[in-house]
Amino acid sequence: MRYIKQYIFTILALISVTHAKSIPPSASVIDSLTIEKSVGESVWKKILSGEIHTKSEVRSSGDKGQKKQILDFYIAGLHKKSCRFALKKLSHYESYKDHIGYIKSSSYNEENERVHFKLSSALMPFNMILDFKIPRIKKAGSYDFIFDKGFLINLKGKITAVDYKKRCLFYTTAHWQGNHTGIPNTLFSFFSKALSQLAMENLFRISSTY
Repeated sequence: MRYIKQYIFTILALISVTHAKSIPPSASVIDSLTIEKSVGESVWKKILSGEIHTKSEVRSSGDKGQKKQILDFYIAGLHKKSCRFALKKLSHYESYKDHIGYIKSSSYNEENERVHFKLSSALMPFNMILDFKIPRIKKAGSYDFIFDKGFLINLKGKITAVDYKKRCLFYTTAHWQGNHTGIPNTLFSFFSKALSQLAMENLFRISSTY
């Protein structure tokens, strides 16, 4: 159970900036007005003031024999720099080992567009590997994604980077439904929210300078 918890929370911490099996930019690109309407006026004001806002709702459905769990998640933040500036570092996945403590090794295969992370932490019972497909996202746009393997297989969502008044507005949504993990909904929600926010804050910081 402890392994499953750490696996889920680590993936959700990374989801704010990296995504499995990315598909080319969507035809329906999300703009800042769409994001404002999605998060609501009060949250939008907080984002503009510099807060990173995360919402993670987890609920159960079905009976005891076929109990399901559902995750609806989003995270939004306004970077200090333009998308072109911020994405120079955020798309350099192989250097994540230098910026995120629990990523001990990171590499990227340009030919097949797959990233490979080795994770290790005192909070984890043993080392873990994350291996998924993602292009180098170098410009503003909306990108659909889906996890093609692993515990949260078929988790789907969208990452959007919008140039907003010479700054980059990041907005990521995700939805997953599958067999119940055995993790209480409140615990699943709390840690997915907390670790995702910490990851985005750290990556915003390191991508704000050359």
